[in-house]
Amino acid sequence: MRTIAVVNLKGGSGKTTVALSLAVGLARSLPKGRRLLIVDADPQGNASLTMLQGKAPADPTLTDVLLGDSEAGEAIRPSRLPSIDIMPADASLAECTVLLVEEMGRELKLRAALQSIEDKYDICIIDAPPQMSLISINVMNAARELIVPVDPGIYSASGLGRLEETVQQVRKNLCHPELSIIGLILTKLMKNKAARDFERQLREHYGPLVYAAAIPYSVRVEEACARHLTVLEYAPTSPAAAAFDRLIKELATHGKRTNGTAGRNHGSNRSAARKKRRAG
Repeated sequence: MRTIAVVNLKGGSGKTTVALSLAVGLARSLPKGRRLLIVDADPQGNASLTMLQGKAPADPTLTDVLLGDSEAGEAIRPSRLPSIDIMPADASLAECTVLLVEEMGRELKLRAALQSIEDKYDICIIDAPPQMSLISINVMNAARELIVPVDPGIYSASGLGRLEETVQQVRKNLCHPELSIIGLILTKLMKNKAARDFERQLREHYGPLVYAAAIPYSVRVEEACARHLTVLEYAPTSPAAAAFDRLIKELATHGKRTNGTAGRNHGSNRSAARKKRRAG
């Protein structure tokens, strides 16, 4: 099972929109009879509402799985789309960080849960929470690949360094060397000078780690969310839907091209910068 987490440590980046659009687009390309799993690891539960037609999920949810009260298979249920299942979340997920703090192996709960059902799915897409927490660490331990939505803005860019350092810590301290950021995806891109400058700077700094596809700001995305749909379903001919189609095609090879090259270079750059600051 290929497991991809969509992660950003700040809200408002379009993280859930990216996760759901990737899931819907990738599920369309699966062979007949194969399935995709969405894991909603965001306490806001917006991915769950979208895939369950606006209905709040009944128990058990991801909370019950992480606390050991339910098996993963018991919390998974069919979504409104025939080839996609979902392990839903609700507001109770926010309490898990406190409830798990004294548990042995607390960082590995989600990985163990997904390993128990991985033979049933080709792909798993995880919608991560929008802040650093024990749930975020569980998500990074369960996934091998991370995609990071980046909306134009100084706060979004400043959070990337922190995320990269967290990934390195998970790789080293939690024995998960396979984990890597396979791509950055620009979201909510508007046609103005500030957005163009931001995109240029991001591409100059991160190079091929940034996907060529960029998701434009679109009212169609907001309208789709209000109807508990993805833009691929609601407005398939819109510029935003076309951008997601290009992103899905890139995803097939983009990680293989950048994995192990750009990530290492950025790590070296950060180390050099820290040494320079200490020397100065």
